[in-house]
Amino acid sequence: MEYDVAAIEVLEGREAVRKRPGMWIGSVGERGVLQMVWEAVGRAVNQSLPGRGGTVDVTLTRDGGVRVADDGPGDPFEATGETGGPGLETLLTSLRAGPDPGGRHTVAVGHPRVGLCVVNALSSRLRAEVRREGVLRAQEYARGVAVAPPATVGPAAGNGTTIAFRPDTEIFETTRCSFAVLAERFRQVAFLNPGLSITLTDDRSAGEARAVMFRYPGGARDFVAALDAEAGAADAGRPRSRRGPDR
Repeated sequence: MEYDVAAIEVLEGREAVRKRPGMWIGSVGERGVLQMVWEAVGRAVNQSLPGRGGTVDVTLTRDGGVRVADDGPGDPFEATGETGGPGLETLLTSLRAGPDPGGRHTVAVGHPRVGLCVVNALSSRLRAEVRREGVLRAQEYARGVAVAPPATVGPAAGNGTTIAFRPDTEIFETTRCSFAVLAERFRQVAFLNPGLSITLTDDRSAGEARAVMFRYPGGARDFVAALDAEAGAADAGRPRSRRGPDR
């Protein structure tokens, strides 16, 4: 068997990601789905950072998807001089897009970030919505390919970006991810970003949705207080040793 230059196959962009998904997100099981959530949430947290706390809402939808919404300034789809970085459309389609718009501080929500392009390429459907300057614009993708150019949908109140995606069942062994694992990670992120509010809602079951919200204005001080409370609760639940009578 011979192996030479002719045997080398060069893959780029979404084709490379879909061919070898484990190289980008580590797994095609739950671990990989969680990594996709970390990617989307990391971008949202970065958009909410500039000095005012901000809000990030994460919803596990009934159709097996994930919706991540923030109240940041709203990423324009096209690159502009004021953002100092690539537009949202480029972030969704290019592996070499560079940092998030505005060059903001990068929050490590999960493993080293691989970007929204990977999330898009590994999703059967992805919808991006931007609320900016009173206008709502949206764009949809199918397995990383744009269905149509960004379009104006209508008026919008406030600013922000929403990324909703469904992990592709042609690639993933499961599209479900643990509510408990997500909640614990978001709790940690909230401790690290004082004033940031992160809400996790699970709409997957037919019954009543469950939701948790994390917000710690004191940051590290609140983290220490939480550790003290947990240690106190553990001590209270531990049976005390009983000493027999003196002889």
